[in-house]
Amino acid sequence: MMSIKTKLQGLSFRTGTIVLLMCIPFYIISFAQMLLPLSTSVKGVLWAVFFGIAKLFQYSGITILGVEGYKRLKRRLRRKNVKGGRIKLVIFDFDGTLGDSQKLITDTMLATVDELGLPSPTREQFASTIGLPLRECFTSIMTLTDEEADKCEETYRRIFDEKNVKGAVTLFPGVKETLERLHEKGFLMSIASSRCHRTLSSLVDDLGLSPYIQYVVGSDDVQHHKPNAESVLVTLEHFDVRPEATVVVGDTEFDILMGCNAGVHTIGVSYGNGSRESLEKAGAERVISDIKRLERYLMANNLLPVVALNSTGD
Repeated sequence: MMSIKTKLQGLSFRTGTIVLLMCIPFYIISFAQMLLPLSTSVKGVLWAVFFGIAKLFQYSGITILGVEGYKRLKRRLRRKNVKGGRIKLVIFDFDGTLGDSQKLITDTMLATVDELGLPSPTREQFASTIGLPLRECFTSIMTLTDEEADKCEETYRRIFDEKNVKGAVTLFPGVKETLERLHEKGFLMSIASSRCHRTLSSLVDDLGLSPYIQYVVGSDDVQHHKPNAESVLVTLEHFDVRPEATVVVGDTEFDILMGCNAGVHTIGVSYGNGSRESLEKAGAERVISDIKRLERYLMANNLLPVVALNSTGD
């Protein structure tokens, strides 16, 4: 379960504004009801109720905006001083960043709509949705009823389990070597993915990433999915690491937006499912075309982990 602090950090500026504005109609109602032909005691009770609700919305909105404002200020100050930062934690996306799974995923999506007799988007359209929660992969590019969307999700999971045999997903070149070097230098590493926890953990084991990946967050581990910040926030809470000491590495705009919403550093990889343009537009601080450049980027920008700096070489 997330702490209250973490939940507040996951709320947006827009949410705070909406909550704050909700106080206005209740303030109006609390005074307007005084004009109704009611007894003084009833009016007093109604005034206390509506005025109290208005105050609740007002203070809740101010609290959310205060937390968001502080987060934005801290992010701005961090970016001004980014060169002297110390990265301790790297949060990777999986599909399109560590694992080359586009063909498996799009094959499964195409097989799903074919089995259900639905009009089929193109493979490229399905590929553009990778990174979204499974249900949204279909609803974002197709007009579906709730029942059809449920059926797509259910059918996809069944077909995916059938197709997802050992070897169907491979690591991109240089991934394992890069993770090994980062591990040796003391970086903490985790994965935040739109896959369910079970398949994500299985892939980490099958691909030999378990010695390096210390924590995984799947779609069923959180209530709010990418680009919401929750996956990052629960990871920060797990490791007790500050946002300015963390970087999210992903291949789609949803990964970058998730990192930005959490106030952490962001690096996009252009060899996966997203383009350099979409990653930069989403706010990626850097975009790399080869995972091997990740280590070089961290070193070149003096973003060494505190653990490595304090290492005695034992």
